[in-house]
Amino acid sequence: MTFHETSYRKHSERKDELKDFNAWKQKDTVDYWRHKRMYDNLIPLIKSYPKSKWLTLGDGRFGTDANYLESFGLDVLATDISTENLNYAKEIGFIKACQTENAEKLSFPDNAFDFVLCKESYHHFPRPMVALYEMIRVSKIGVVLIEPNDYNISSSVSPRLLPSFSQLWQSIKNEIKIAMGKKPYYHFGNYEESGNYVFSISEREIEKVALGIDLPTVIFRGQDDHYIEGVEEEKIAQQGPLYQKVKKNIDSSESKSRKGFKNFGLLVAGVFKDELSGDCQQSLLHAGFTVKNLPRNPFVKGH
Repeated sequence: MTFHETSYRKHSERKDELKDFNAWKQKDTVDYWRHKRMYDNLIPLIKSYPKSKWLTLGDGRFGTDANYLESFGLDVLATDISTENLNYAKEIGFIKACQTENAEKLSFPDNAFDFVLCKESYHHFPRPMVALYEMIRVSKIGVVLIEPNDYNISSSVSPRLLPSFSQLWQSIKNEIKIAMGKKPYYHFGNYEESGNYVFSISEREIEKVALGIDLPTVIFRGQDDHYIEGVEEEKIAQQGPLYQKVKKNIDSSESKSRKGFKNFGLLVAGVFKDELSGDCQQSLLHAGFTVKNLPRNPFVKGH
C-alpha cells in the first residue's frame, strides 16, 4: 500500500467525539468567533453570487463549513473522506447534504459547483496539489482555500530572520510541552500523527498554479488566529479572560503582519476561472483582499 493510500485509510477512520460537536455547533462561543473571522472572508463572494452552489472539502468538523454557507441560503454539499460526523450532522438538521469524497479523486464532473471551499484541511492531504487541481476542475467559478501561510516563501520580511526565529520559538515551546508530557503543536519536521507532512500555502505557489493552467484571477488576504484550550466553552458575550487573551494575541500578531515584521499565520487564497466582475473586485478590495488579474498565455487561442 502506498503512503497516500495509507493516509486515506487513516483519515477515513477518523471520528470526533459528540461532545466536540456539541461545543463546535454553538455560535456564541469564543471558538466560533475565531472561526467566523475566517468564514467572513467569503462574504464578498457570497453577496456577489447569491445563488451559487458550493462544495466543501474536508468538512469533517460535523459540516461546520457547510453550515456557515447554508446560513446565507446557499446550496451546499459537505464532503469529507470520513462521513460519520457529517451523516450525524445531516440527521439532526445541522447541514442539508453530505457525501463521502476523497479530495484527491473527486467523483464529480467538470464545473459541477460554482465554488469549492477548503478550510484548514488542505494541509492534511497527503498530496494537496493533486487535490487543488481537482477542486479547480469541479468548480465553475473558482476555489477558495483558508490555510496556514508558508513562513518561508511569501515573506515581506527581509532578511528572513523573524520567520526563522518564530520557527525556533515554536520548536522550543514544543520541547517544553513534550517535557511536561503534553502534545506538541506539530511533530518536529512538520509531520502529524497520521504520517502526513503538514503543508502550508503561499501567494506565489497559488499564483503559479493559476498561471500554469491559464486562469485569469487570484485573490489573497492574510489573517492571524490564536487558539487557547477552553475557548469552546467560554461565551463571547462575556468577553472573559480567554477572549481577552485570544483577541490581544490576534491584534498584536496582525499589527506586526501588516507592518511587515512577520507573515500572517493564515492565508485566504482564491483561484478563479474567469475575471471577477468589477463590483465583486471592489467588494474584495474593500474587505482587505489583494486582487491580481494575471497575464494570459499568449499561445492559447482566444486571448
